Amino acid sequence: MICLDHIALIVSTERSILFYEKLGFKETKRIERSYDTVVFMQCGQVILEIFVDPNHPDRVMAPEAKGLRHIAFSVDSLDEVMKELECEKVRTDWFGRKFTFTKDPDGQPIELIEVKPEIRSAEYSMEDKWVQEYKAQFGTEPSFM
Repeated sequence: MICLDHIALIVSTERSILFYEKLGFKETKRIERSYDTVVFMQCGQVILEIFVDPNHPDRVMAPEAKGLRHIAFSVDSLDEVMKELECEKVRTDWFGRKFTFTKDPDGQPIELIEVKPEIRSAEYSMEDKWVQEYKAQFGTEPSFM
């Protein structure tokens, strides 16, 4: 079995910590070193390991370099997130989900995908009162049982 453990990012300032807090991340640990600060943040099962260091070169934006293209986070409501962050217009992805893009303070592209809880079929039992009443009235079980 393989699972994603964490995402490591290099950022130039503490502004990025505030950006990820707006997405719901909470700081869980901070390590001050002589040359940078390492901040661990978590939201649900997602862990970020953020290296705050103004001495790294800027991100290559165009043309895009090979490697990590963007980070995607699922959110409950794009409308709520867009109150806090400047985002592109909302579009629909290949799976019919609403999404948008924003960038963190250092230009890292962040995709935000609105994920609604799945609508699951209800499960019914022959012991359910309404099923018994349906059977008594129509002489048969409901067709979807």
